[in-house]
Amino acid sequence: MSLMFLCLSSFNFASLLTVGRLGVNELAGVSLGIMLANFLVLMPGFGVATTLDSFCYAAFTASEDKTQVGFHTRRGLITITILLIPTMAFFMYIDPLLIMMGQTPEVARICGQFLRIWMLGSWPQLAFDCLRRFILAQGAMQAGTWIMVMVMPIHMYNSYALVWSPTIGMGVIGAPIASAITYWLMFFSMVVYISCSKTRHAWGSFSLDCIHGITEFYRYAIPSALMMASSWAAYEIVTFCASLFGPVALSAQACIFNLMCLTYQIPSAIGSLAATRIGHSLGNGKHRRARYSSIIAIVLGYGFGICCSTALFVFRRSIGYIYTNDQDVVDMCSTLMPYFAAVQTYDGLNGLVDSLMRSLGKQDLSVYLSIPAFYIIGLPLGYFLGAGPPNMETVGLWIGLALGVTLYSLSQQIYVLFVVDWRQEVKICLERLAKAAPKKNTKTHPISSALQSSASLDSYGTIC
Repeated sequence: MSLMFLCLSSFNFASLLTVGRLGVNELAGVSLGIMLANFLVLMPGFGVATTLDSFCYAAFTASEDKTQVGFHTRRGLITITILLIPTMAFFMYIDPLLIMMGQTPEVARICGQFLRIWMLGSWPQLAFDCLRRFILAQGAMQAGTWIMVMVMPIHMYNSYALVWSPTIGMGVIGAPIASAITYWLMFFSMVVYISCSKTRHAWGSFSLDCIHGITEFYRYAIPSALMMASSWAAYEIVTFCASLFGPVALSAQACIFNLMCLTYQIPSAIGSLAATRIGHSLGNGKHRRARYSSIIAIVLGYGFGICCSTALFVFRRSIGYIYTNDQDVVDMCSTLMPYFAAVQTYDGLNGLVDSLMRSLGKQDLSVYLSIPAFYIIGLPLGYFLGAGPPNMETVGLWIGLALGVTLYSLSQQIYVLFVVDWRQEVKICLERLAKAAPKKNTKTHPISSALQSSASLDSYGTIC
């Protein structure tokens, strides 16, 4: 799981790596394009896809009809398709808007060009994430990793050849073309795997029955998107504010942010795996197993985070050379790295605990916890330190961001470890599945059937 998450995040890493050698404007334009793609496409798209954590994992164990897993997955695919339509139209005319917001014409042109091509691969990227959760709910942990292992060398070669090759190299636009090719390969590979494996039996028919009762899905999809947006947007706002301090600050911030995305993946993979176990356990009525899974996941997250933060601090003066040879950008990366190293553990734990919260269907609570942490305390303080009288610029932005990340992480951990009533969560989970299930479905787990018959809460409190 960790290997698969690292491969997924390395695609943007490869784009920055190849484009960064073209020049500061090219690196700044692509960095801004990746930031906007994250903010306007991937953030809401992955937010909707993560809603499947609240349904698919528990549905696989709570019902004898395994096609409920495919039923919820089809809802996710329909939702992300609708979500992408307005964004594609917006990116067609984004260049003048960026200039109006203070970007240089050259950076705006490169950014717009990057985004219009990158959008060609946005749908298969999000669809792959939905299908990945579909097979993960059935315990197929390694399939996504093998697909990444096969696709990764192709992506690395394309990233170099389409940007730098003397024969087919196209400069900046080669990077998004390579990404689009990779995302379509991932999607088709996943479709082939599902078609040839036993996981296909949980897909069900290709009817539009999933539209019925979709409001229950949106009840969790909207908080899931907001949950991801509330934290992810904070990083993107810091990146945009850094761009106002010049191309060097934007390039350095983009390098740090890209490195943050890489280090975020292993704790996120631990959280995704723990969410699967929690969903399966709640569906089976085993509340103690669900609780222990959450505790073990958080302990593992702290272990990895401390090791990673130590390595980042030790090598802070040389990491910038991975992305660029520009000495000013490298020096800025070195200046920002201690702040990143200090907050990296809690940033990774945010990704881990977010998965646990989604498995419990508590996305709305995470949104409420993130608003004061980021938007009342962290970001206003960072903007004051960066653009206000202290005039600390990007360093000030990072101080505020670090405080927001830490507060958000600790508040979620306290809730999961000390507030959640795991016995009650079994009942809540089964009620959620009963409301979202297709009306024609009658093959349910005995516990779910009892719920639909208005059984008392005490009958679930004894499940262990």
